[in-house]
Amino acid sequence: MMAYHKKGLSIFSMMIVLSLVLVACSGAGKVKEGTEASGVQPEPATSSAQNQTTGTRTVQHILGKIEIPEHPQRVIGLFVEDEMSALGVKPIMQYSSGTYYQTYLEDYLKDVPKLDTAAFNFEAIMAAQPDLIILGFQGWAEEGTYEKLSKIAPTYVFTGSEIQYPQNWKKNLLLVADLLGKKEQADAVIQKREAETKLAKQQLQAASKGKTAAMVRIHASKEIRLYGGPGGQVGTALYGDFGLEPAPIVRKLAWGEDKDIQTISMETIPQIDADYIFLAVDGGRAEQAKELQESKLWKRLPAVQQGHVYEVRGDVWITNGPLAYEKKLEDVKKAIIDAN
Repeated sequence: MMAYHKKGLSIFSMMIVLSLVLVACSGAGKVKEGTEASGVQPEPATSSAQNQTTGTRTVQHILGKIEIPEHPQRVIGLFVEDEMSALGVKPIMQYSSGTYYQTYLEDYLKDVPKLDTAAFNFEAIMAAQPDLIILGFQGWAEEGTYEKLSKIAPTYVFTGSEIQYPQNWKKNLLLVADLLGKKEQADAVIQKREAETKLAKQQLQAASKGKTAAMVRIHASKEIRLYGGPGGQVGTALYGDFGLEPAPIVRKLAWGEDKDIQTISMETIPQIDADYIFLAVDGGRAEQAKELQESKLWKRLPAVQQGHVYEVRGDVWITNGPLAYEKKLEDVKKAIIDAN
């Protein structure tokens, strides 16, 4: 009787083991069918999986409080792409306005689709599946746009006193870094830029002693614009960070609060008494620039006669981010230090 019981138990155990082996083989077959057999590899633990486990946090902005992911992975940052790129974060869509966009960031934003802020494509934004949207200008949140974007993803809005003013570039960068969880990277960018600017300022002031500078832009609207300071995207860099002396015409026409950009006529051109002129030409205005540079009024300018006119990129000089500032510094060093 005991022998029979042991034998029955043995057979029963073998049946359980066999069943477990069959189940395991069946499961392995299903995994293989869903991956290797179909040519689709398992997805590593990336953004979506990470977001599910890291949770959210509350941040305050001009339009109230929002809940954002602790580590956002799919970010649309309109007109903060410079800051994002400096922090090593690639947005999933990039700013444009009509045909204009920040071409100097092409190396960082290769293959990133453009989003025209003149006519938001909400379907395209939804299809991109962002987990955070950052608007670099408060005006983009008006006329119901913010409400529509907020239904797609948490949306943070910069105020006019932040992103528009280059004096606040550190604040802008640190704010974007905080939203993205990249404060250490931001600190490194700040230290690098401050060290480079301090050294360059000493070199530039020594090389340009007694000489003056001016920035002229042929705008897409056909206007000829003179840029001054002490604030603004141009003045903060050229006359502040880099320490150059503004030409007398700059101080006369484009100096002071809300005066740092002035439209000038052809009759004003002879008054541009700068030793160095930085000339930016917007897209589509090459013919107008050629006419200006071939005019007698232009050819008589001191900077022109000394060969000190340097064409620069408008999208760089009207942007505040750290990468744009690096390129501005390169432009000025090339013109004043390398040329000597």
